[in-house]
Amino acid sequence: MSRENLTAEQSRSALIDSIHFEELFDAVVDAMLLVDSSGHIVHANPAALRLFGYAHEEICGQVVENFMPDRFRKHHRQHRKRFNAEPRKRPMGNSCELMVLNRHGEEIAVNISLCPVTAKEQDHGQVCVLVTFIVLDRRRQAECALRESEERLWLVKQAANAGIFDIDCVNGRVYCDDRMRELWWEQADEIMTLEHFFAAIHPNDRTKCRKVFNEAVNPDEEGKCRSEFRVLRLSDHSERWIATLGQTQFENGLASRIVGIARDITERKTLELTLQQQRNETETLFNQQVAILTAVAVAHELNSPLTAISAYSEVAQRALSVSPVDHDKVREAFDGCFKQAQHAGKKLYELIGFLQGREVETEAVNLNRVVEDTLLQVRSDGYDAYHLTLDLEPDLPAVKANRVQIQRVMVNLIRNAVEAMRAADITDSEITIAVKTLGSENTAMVTIVDNGPGVDPEAISRIFEPFFTTKPTGFGMGLSISRALIETNGGQLWVDPDFRQGAQFHFTLPFAS
Repeated sequence: MSRENLTAEQSRSALIDSIHFEELFDAVVDAMLLVDSSGHIVHANPAALRLFGYAHEEICGQVVENFMPDRFRKHHRQHRKRFNAEPRKRPMGNSCELMVLNRHGEEIAVNISLCPVTAKEQDHGQVCVLVTFIVLDRRRQAECALRESEERLWLVKQAANAGIFDIDCVNGRVYCDDRMRELWWEQADEIMTLEHFFAAIHPNDRTKCRKVFNEAVNPDEEGKCRSEFRVLRLSDHSERWIATLGQTQFENGLASRIVGIARDITERKTLELTLQQQRNETETLFNQQVAILTAVAVAHELNSPLTAISAYSEVAQRALSVSPVDHDKVREAFDGCFKQAQHAGKKLYELIGFLQGREVETEAVNLNRVVEDTLLQVRSDGYDAYHLTLDLEPDLPAVKANRVQIQRVMVNLIRNAVEAMRAADITDSEITIAVKTLGSENTAMVTIVDNGPGVDPEAISRIFEPFFTTKPTGFGMGLSISRALIETNGGQLWVDPDFRQGAQFHFTLPFAS
């Protein structure tokens, strides 16, 4: 290669190195100055410009001692001469706190490190000094904030008695702290596989937890990981209720990790189940008392006319048994039967009107909100051991209905579904609730589907009849009352007789407009 070509190649290489150096120099977070052997500033990165408060053209060419308090300047010139005589990478100040001045004359505490840098060939290989400033106040603030954050996290952990888990979604590993391993009955290691993590979950809750995990790692979702489930100890089959709350972190559109906390909620769950059992027993007793009182009232109102009908019938029977027949007496007896039957019917309708009370008050109701409120109620009642799929139609027009009555119908349908799946010991219980518009009929339709045993085909024709039930402790009025309430609100309630993957109920309500 000729001398001219070699020189051109060296110049091009030097230019490339210069470009790379400036890119790195400007990208560094800490403040940096490039100072020549005479103490003049050759270059300053953006962080240094922000630290000292100067523009690049203002700071370049100044002597570096201008940015030091007066008490340090004389000694610094001597230090600079000694460094130029023996340049090497080292900290400045021998661990003493140093100060620099910004444009406004304010002193800033810093640590300073020095590093010799050989300048470009056109500067005859001059050795410059790369001066790095680390602002102590900012570092102290960051360290203090980190320490306070760690202390708050520790206090939260202690107050909630929570464990921390960190799921590596890429490698399928779970990192647990000591408390987390305690919650897992000591069946978990500090680092375990995701399969080992799921294996400790109760079989009836495992599928639900996997669905929550799959939703959490889905980049189209919010990345929330919230669930309540049981952890099973294999040695004695002891159960512990756990509540988890976590957040997924995504990188390049893929889930990288889920960090969260876990708490023992066994005591709360036990109390909830006890209260729910008491509520169920109280509600059953109340319904029985209402039915008994209603039957007594009906019997009381019908007893007198039925007794009279019996007496008139006896008179007619006797009049017909003699010869000649007393037609006037027979006619009078049958007339009395007719009047008493009419009287009994009137009394019955009066009683029904009294029991129904005043007319149903309807209003424009947000049906989607009613569904959401209903789900909160059934969860608070302990009927939440299922995976929910919610399909609500956005911007659904308001329906004309009584909010309380519609919510009562939905509570009854969801509770029936949960009880049916529990009785059938369905491990992967699911309920789907969909709300959509039936445009041709100007109505909204709500569909509730479960994956339980379904409705016996022989019982479908009778399930809405009063006092018909397939439950051992059922009273047989829930579906009958539910249908009556929906019809009172101008809609219809029915069961799909051809659905075989569980039970599927529908009800409609008219739109308010």
